[in-house]
Amino acid sequence: MQADKRKGDKPVVERRHIVSPRLIKSHCQLLPAFLGLLLLAALLSIAAPGVALAEPSKSVEITGEGVTNPVTFTLEQLRAMEQYQHVYSVINTWPTKKWYVAEGVKLRTLFDLAGLKEDAALIKFLSDDGFEVALTVQELLSDKRFYFPYLMDHHPTDGSIPGSPADAEEVEPILALRSAEDHNDPAAMNDRDALLLVLGQRVIAEQTNPLFLKYVNRIEILTTPPPKWDNPKADTDEGEVPAGALLRLSTKRNDMDKIYYTTDGSTPTLNSPMFNASASRWWPLRDDLDSVNKPIEINEDTVIKAIAIGPGKLNSDVVTFTYKADFTGRAAERAKLPGGPPTGVTLDQNAVSLKIGSTYELSATVGPGNAVDKSVIWSSSDTSVATVDNTGLVTVVGPGTAVITVKTVVGGLTASCVVNGPNQEQTGNGQIVALEEDPEAQEEQFISPVEEPEEQALVETVKAAGEPKSANENQEEPVEPKKPDEPEKAVENGQYLAEKKALAAASTTPEVSATSPDSEPVQVYKVSVDAGPAQLQLEHNDMDIYTAGVFALLFLFGASRRYMEYAREVEM
Repeated sequence: MQADKRKGDKPVVERRHIVSPRLIKSHCQLLPAFLGLLLLAALLSIAAPGVALAEPSKSVEITGEGVTNPVTFTLEQLRAMEQYQHVYSVINTWPTKKWYVAEGVKLRTLFDLAGLKEDAALIKFLSDDGFEVALTVQELLSDKRFYFPYLMDHHPTDGSIPGSPADAEEVEPILALRSAEDHNDPAAMNDRDALLLVLGQRVIAEQTNPLFLKYVNRIEILTTPPPKWDNPKADTDEGEVPAGALLRLSTKRNDMDKIYYTTDGSTPTLNSPMFNASASRWWPLRDDLDSVNKPIEINEDTVIKAIAIGPGKLNSDVVTFTYKADFTGRAAERAKLPGGPPTGVTLDQNAVSLKIGSTYELSATVGPGNAVDKSVIWSSSDTSVATVDNTGLVTVVGPGTAVITVKTVVGGLTASCVVNGPNQEQTGNGQIVALEEDPEAQEEQFISPVEEPEEQALVETVKAAGEPKSANENQEEPVEPKKPDEPEKAVENGQYLAEKKALAAASTTPEVSATSPDSEPVQVYKVSVDAGPAQLQLEHNDMDIYTAGVFALLFLFGASRRYMEYAREVEM
């Protein structure tokens, strides 16, 4: 380098770029892999030339037994209708606060044109990309919903810290043609998410953001009564506990089924404190979980009442947990002692009605909480109708009725669930109609693909490679999980509302197999808390060539970008 030009008193240095041998060698080492990715992408692009990202819906169909006049509205017809515009206050399940501004057609207007029946009970919104959101008619159209202008009070982003409910404005649920997330300025709106379901909050802490379904193309209105949410459970048995004991509440999903509770003996409502503000999908990403889902400390005799409330189902029963605080240390000493044998086992459902090919995961509870051995055996009375694996996952494989039984290894205590009993009506949407002997039987309506670790790992891998966000990917993912003060990124809101793929019959070797002239073979599985999971024969789902092409291209883009960054770093 030399100073051969001057400006004033300061030399102007001319820099010559020299390529180092180390850089050339590193490029040569990476070049074969890069070319291989290019070749793979080219082959897949030839095989799948029609790959395209989801686009805004062009029409919406309103149908179902809950309307008298099934109708389809085109995008042009919707634009010609009266438009409703408003800002909406929103919280997701991380939880994070945000604004949404949206403009579209009131759902009441559309339902009036379709002839909503008086006995309509459940409304399902379905999107172009296969996701689904369900809401009861009561919660969507009868309950008042609001925009809370002071949502950000007390904390600008943390949704577990309620804002001020002052000056709330009632808002309408709409099918939005234009919208903007994280904005309250109408000038920011666009139509890329149309048709978008948008609705207000009933209370300032309600988490509505996951319900904002993009690309709605069909609305089904049903007259089937919705089932109930599962009752909340406590992680500590009732009775005397050490003073200062920390109690945690949970539901089967810990997702949109939110737990509201009281400690003063009153009946909990939507306005009561929410226990599980952060959904279970985020728990592995949070090192501050107890600051959001705060345990209840028992420092005096306490009566806790709890209820599960969420979209698309009726509220659970109100359950009561009674505790007596012990300051003598006796309860703490007793807690250290090993427990005795199980005294009972229960299932979360006594009867379910499922279509062939669908699944339902039964949940068994063995008491007491400190029982020495909580191992159970699952069995099906007819494996040609329904199979059950060692976790309680029931798969319906044929017509007929089967009884799923769970039995404790110690003591032989049992509980049973009837699958597609003779007095259960099979409905089109898989809705449970209870047996006459069990009027409170119900079906778990939403199953979350987040529970599938393989699917979740695939999503995370693709995103890490630079995948652009897909259709319903605007609600949930945090930017920095360990920094709760920062806003979170978006994630697919349909992840926990989308229908779970069915599993095939379990292929574990039966421990007991008995046959009689009057009965089908009974296949029994034993599971221990110390044993590894039994092998299951999963349904073979081949990835179609279009999806494979997209994944390869996205991986290619991410890899090439990282290669360029690496090259620049080496040059410096």
